[in-house]
Amino acid sequence: MVFLKDKIRELIGFPHAKIEYPTEATHGDYACAIAFELAKQEKKSPRQAAEELMKKIKRPDWIERIEIAGAGFINFFLSPKFLTAFLAEIKKEATQFGQSDIFRGKTVATDISHPNVAKPMGVHHLLSTIIGDSLNRIFAAVGYKVVRDNYLGDWGTQFGKLIYAYKTWGDEVAVQKNPIPELLELYVKFHDEAERDPNLEDLGRLEFKKLEQGDAENRKLWKWVVDLSLKEFHKIWNRLDVKFDFIHGESFYEDKMQAIIDCGIKEKIFVEGERGALIAPLDDANKPPCIIRKSDGATTYATRDLARVKYWEDEWHPDLMVMVVDMAQILHFQQFIEVAEKLKLTKAQNIHIPFGRMQFPEKRMSTRKGNIVLLEELLDEAQEGAYKIVCEKNPELSDKQKRAVARQVGIGSVKYAVLAQNRMTNVTFTWEKMLSLEGNSAPYVQYVHARACSILRKQDGKKIVSKQEYILKEPSELAVARLLPKFPEVVAHAAQEFKPNLIANYLFELASRFNTFYASVQVLQAEEDARAARLALTESVATTLKNGLALLGIEAPEEM
Repeated sequence: MVFLKDKIRELIGFPHAKIEYPTEATHGDYACAIAFELAKQEKKSPRQAAEELMKKIKRPDWIERIEIAGAGFINFFLSPKFLTAFLAEIKKEATQFGQSDIFRGKTVATDISHPNVAKPMGVHHLLSTIIGDSLNRIFAAVGYKVVRDNYLGDWGTQFGKLIYAYKTWGDEVAVQKNPIPELLELYVKFHDEAERDPNLEDLGRLEFKKLEQGDAENRKLWKWVVDLSLKEFHKIWNRLDVKFDFIHGESFYEDKMQAIIDCGIKEKIFVEGERGALIAPLDDANKPPCIIRKSDGATTYATRDLARVKYWEDEWHPDLMVMVVDMAQILHFQQFIEVAEKLKLTKAQNIHIPFGRMQFPEKRMSTRKGNIVLLEELLDEAQEGAYKIVCEKNPELSDKQKRAVARQVGIGSVKYAVLAQNRMTNVTFTWEKMLSLEGNSAPYVQYVHARACSILRKQDGKKIVSKQEYILKEPSELAVARLLPKFPEVVAHAAQEFKPNLIANYLFELASRFNTFYASVQVLQAEEDARAARLALTESVATTLKNGLALLGIEAPEEM
C-alpha cells in the first residue's frame, strides 16, 4: 500500500515534508506547510514561497485541485474519480487493507500484561494487557516481526511476605480448595499485621532471601503458587483473545543476573552505595541511583530488567524493545534504560510505553488492602450489560446468538474504553458511557459495522457492479470516501507514536460519517449505477471498520 502522504511529498519534491489532515473539509484532504520553511530560507513571505512552489507542481489525475490557503498552506483535494476507484482497491485487499510494510525486516520484542503471581488479575492489569495487545497487532500490521513476551511478576520480596504469611497463618486445606483468594487474603493479612508490627517486613525479606538462595521448602511453595496462578491467568487472556509467544517471568532471569553484576563492577558502572548496597549512579545527579543489589544481598527489579534486555538481545536481536507499564514506573525505566545503555547490552531502542490508571467513581484499588476490582468480574458485568442491549435491539436473535454478540460487545466495550483515549490519561470507568450506542464507544462502532453488513445482506443476490461508471458526487458519499485512503496512514502513525487511540478515533469518525451518508441518500433503492457505487462504499466501510477493530483486539459482529 502506497501512502498518499508519500505521493504528495514526491509530488512537491520534499521527501521529509510534514503532511497533515485539515480539520475542515473545505481545506482539502491533505495540507502541507512547507512554504513556511522555504520562506525562512529564501527570505520571502510564505505566500510567495507557496505560489512559486505551486508553479513547479504538476497536478496528477488523482488530485482534483491544489489551493493555497491562509498565509501559505498548500491544500490538496482528492478527485472523486480516484476515490470511487479506490473502493475496488479496498475490495481487493480485503482483510489486508490497512496493512503496510514500512517496518518490514525489523523485529520488535514486547513485554505486556505481566500480572503478579498469587494475586487475582484486577482491572489495574487490564491497561497493560489491552494497550500492549493492540500495539502488538498494530506492529504486525506495519511489517514488524513481533515477539510477544510476558514478564510475569513471579519473584521479589512480596513472595517472601506471602511465604511468611502462609507459614504463620495459612490453612493448607483452604488454600488447596480456593488458592488465589486465600493467598490474596494471606497477603493482605501480612500488610495489616505489618502496620502494627513493622518487624514483619524484615521477616518477609528474610523469607525471600531464603527463596532466592534455594531453600527447598520455599521453592516448592513458590512453584505451586506460580502454577496455580498461570492457570487462572490463561483463562483471562483467552477470554480477552490475548496471546504470547513466551512467558518469561522474573524468576527466569535468576541465573542470568550475576553476569550483569560482574560486568557492571568490572566496567565501574556499578559502585558501592550505602550499607554495602550496589548502585549505578546516573548522569543526572538529581535523580536517585539505580539500585542493583540491596544491602542485604537481594537483587532488584532493575537487576532482572537488565538481565532481560540482554536475553532479548541474545535471543531475538530486536530493533525495538517495548515495555508497556504504567506511568508510576517512569523513574524505574529511566534508571535502568540509562544503565542498560552504559552496559551496551543492546543496540535496540529501548522504549517504555507508560499509561494512566483506571479509575472508578466510587472505588479505589489496592492489592495490599484487598479491595481490588477483579478483572473477571468486570468482564462478566460488561457481557451482562451488553446482553440487555442486544435483547432490546434485536429480540429476533436466538439466545445463543444474543450471548455470542453480548460477549463481542461486552469485551469490546471494555477494550475500547481503554484504547479510545490518549493512553497517558486516566480511564474513568462508567458503564453508561462504555455500553452506549451513541458517541465514541465500541458498541456504536460495532453497531455501524453491523448496519453496513445488514445493507449488504439485502442486495438480493445482485453483484456490486454497474453498467456505467458512476462517480461518487454527493457530499455525504464523498465525506465517507475521503477518509478511506487515510486508514493505512493512520495505522502506520499509531505504530510510530505507540497510540492505539489514533485508530479508535479514526473508526469513530468513519462510523459517524457513514451514519450521515446512510441517512442522507438512498442505497438499496437508488438507481442502478448509484446503487452499485454506494454498495461498494458500504462494503469498503464494513471492511475498514472490521480491520480497524481487529487492530484494537475487538470483534465486529455482523448482527446486533
